[in-house]
Amino acid sequence: MKKSHLISFVCCLIINIVSAQWQPVNSPSGGYVRYFISDNDYIYAATSGGVLVSDNHGTTWSFRNNGLKSCDTKSLTKIGGTIFLSTDENVFRTNNQGLDWEAAGTGLRGKYVKTIIQCNNTLFAGTYLEGIYRSTDNGNTWSAVNNGLPAKYIYWLGTDGVNLYAGTFLNGIYRSADMGDTWAPANIGLTQSSIGAIIHFDGKLFASSIYAGVFVSTDSAANWSPLATNLHMIKGFTQMDGVLYAGSFGNGVYKSTDSGETWTAVNTGLNEKDIWAIGNDGSVLYVGVSNGHIYKSSNEGASWNLSNGSTIFKANVGDMVSCGSKLIAGTHGAGIYISTDNGATWNKNSAIGTVEIRSVVADGALVLVGTDMLGAFKSTNSGNSFSEINTGLTSKWIQCFAFCNGHIFAGSGEEGVFRSTNNGNNWSPVNTGLDCMRINALASDGTYIFAGTASSGIYRSDNLGTSWNQVNNGVTDNRITTFQYWDEYLFAGTGSEGVFKSSDNGNSWISASNGMPAQTEIRTLYLYNDTLMAGTDLGEIYVSSDYGETWLPANEGLDGSPILSIHSHNGNLYTGINGTGLWKRPYLGISSVEIGSSLSNCAVFPNPATNSIYINSPTTISRLHIVNSTGQTVKKLTVNNNHLALNVENLTPGVYILQIYTKSGLCTERIIILN
Repeated sequence: MKKSHLISFVCCLIINIVSAQWQPVNSPSGGYVRYFISDNDYIYAATSGGVLVSDNHGTTWSFRNNGLKSCDTKSLTKIGGTIFLSTDENVFRTNNQGLDWEAAGTGLRGKYVKTIIQCNNTLFAGTYLEGIYRSTDNGNTWSAVNNGLPAKYIYWLGTDGVNLYAGTFLNGIYRSADMGDTWAPANIGLTQSSIGAIIHFDGKLFASSIYAGVFVSTDSAANWSPLATNLHMIKGFTQMDGVLYAGSFGNGVYKSTDSGETWTAVNTGLNEKDIWAIGNDGSVLYVGVSNGHIYKSSNEGASWNLSNGSTIFKANVGDMVSCGSKLIAGTHGAGIYISTDNGATWNKNSAIGTVEIRSVVADGALVLVGTDMLGAFKSTNSGNSFSEINTGLTSKWIQCFAFCNGHIFAGSGEEGVFRSTNNGNNWSPVNTGLDCMRINALASDGTYIFAGTASSGIYRSDNLGTSWNQVNNGVTDNRITTFQYWDEYLFAGTGSEGVFKSSDNGNSWISASNGMPAQTEIRTLYLYNDTLMAGTDLGEIYVSSDYGETWLPANEGLDGSPILSIHSHNGNLYTGINGTGLWKRPYLGISSVEIGSSLSNCAVFPNPATNSIYINSPTTISRLHIVNSTGQTVKKLTVNNNHLALNVENLTPGVYILQIYTKSGLCTERIIILN
């Protein structure tokens, strides 16, 4: 290579290294607007991208997400000057109009809180899978109040100021007359069991069903009767100046001026009629739709104008997989998206009827998806189409999958592990020995299956799930969040104690968090070409190239927290971050050895090279890897010597990373191979 060409080549390399940092890229959009609440001059909107706030009656809106650990937001309520927000993993509160949010205690940490209300200055939070919680101290502490309440999915909470009403998915309505101490079913006259919204207005209760019309009760839910007017799929109600309004998914807005006896559609100017939320600030009505648009009416619904049409929503990408040329992203709160151009554009797949995607895995053209309330789905054509595969699943909350020896395993959020021997067409529970039925993670090496639980640590099965044994020796945190295999090691991420690893199939574990802050919560682990990456609750990515012995941060350019997912696709790394969407960077420059780690001094010469490279190390070399500029390991050698002559004449000319593993640590060198 001529000297001028070599200089030009090296300059290009330097430019690529400098640009090898995280950059925000086009994200799946999401945008679902789910709830409105007003407080003095402020109107708040809970959306799938966080909280939108307007202080000028909807003329302008801005996201206020600082402090939120989840921007998959669900509902809002207030006590005094404090606004409370429910999300898919906790309740948060603010005292400064959403400029800063904090967790409302730790009692609901990790719990999916679908709905929240206050009654007589007491907070009630309705969750998925774990019933209803109550707080009498502004959210500092919470206690479960589920006596008589068997429902798994609390979809909506309402109150008339005396009684509480819980609208559920699949179990109808429950009522409490003693501030949540006891509950009883209140379904006489209801012909539908899945409830979408409840409101008390003018002495009546109105309850919409998710799949049918609206029912009304005049005796505190003792009896129900259907409305004479068939209102289709009402997502919410609001009242203003003695008038009752209802937002319909499909038919826009309805208005009643006679206490719900008759209704009139009021949709002039409302160009989108799939309403997800409706509210008001005392003088202006607001409705929100699935793409993030908000419409407002200042004349009691007579006409509508687009209030928020330009806000860029960034979905919370909780899991990603590659399927051939496709990049598939499962989001928390916005559904599943597919990109065929490396994430430049995204198309939503609407075949899965819920927006909450908990897990996505792929094996060839087979794609499995776990959801929060509709169970598991399967695609056999790389995500082009999906079908439900729930036969035998008694839980519809599926959080993780694993493949082992022709079997598929599904971890649920409430009923342990399920196994399928026929590609997911049928499932059976396999929980003998499991003490915790909430499974956060599954992993397999083809022989053993490991299950990471929410409160009892790690379990192992050596007989395809027929029985399980607890294997926590050395693990100091029983909340397991994620697994990742790397050669002979299994790594486990925890909720507060970083990373642990085992080299003996889980019989013993040691801490592997050197370089991370104390009490780090690991959200995700991901391995790509001999670099292990860990995403944390604080929005940091740490990388290790020495089997977790040391970690270094690789956060340059990132913004937001927590890290929800990490994935590689076509030589690039992607990370999904709460509130700030999807980020990308080239793989080149991500490994810990490339961002500054050097634990031993090795001599590597000549460099550039054509035929051979000579390596001298002060300590014994155990193995050696050569990684190309796209992150692929193109050569691996096992070594037991201090000196090595390495033949490189078969390598394509270009830039490589030489990783030299020695007894005293890891040494690396960026090498250039010439013709």
